Amino acid sequence: MHPQVDIRKIRDRYFNYSVSTGSADERHLREGLRSVAECLHDAATALSHHFTVAVLSYEGRRLGKYRIASMEHDTLALADALHVKLNADRDPA
Repeated sequence: MHPQVDIRKIRDRYFNYSVSTGSADERHLREGLRSVAECLHDAATALSHHFTVAVLSYEGRRLGKYRIASMEHDTLALADALHVKLNADRDPA
């Protein structure tokens, strides 16, 4: 089982994320981060001692499984890749 990390944009430069493992009733929530990249890095820092992979979603939309090491050390590149994926999914082919 992999932890679930869901990032939500509240307004410009204000993001929240939550982490759940198994039971949806138990969540870690962090509020007021400035970017998706900051959310990724913060979540990875908390998870890296216990997990190697996390399932990422943005506003409830599942984006896939990603290595926590990438979330922590290749944060900006991963945030850019997720942004491209979200835009590609929104644009009809």
